[in-house]
Amino acid sequence: MSEFSVSTMDRIIRKAAKVRVSRDAALELSAILEEYATELSNEAIKLAKHRGAKTVNEGDIRAAALRIH
Repeated sequence: MSEFSVSTMDRIIRKAAKVRVSRDAALELSAILEEYATELSNEAIKLAKHRGAKTVNEGDIRAAALRIH
């Protein structure tokens, strides 16, 4: 089960365009975003450790996003 709810994914897709959204589409977006979030988090943790921190901060997340995007 994904961390992202189907209703949230539905709202995100509909926010981009006023379209109907299938449950399968919402579930797929959820799965993809969870995979991306895990990869992003792992990279941010590496960056935090590299700078000697025990806490991941906003800068780590932003830098990780730039590195994996």
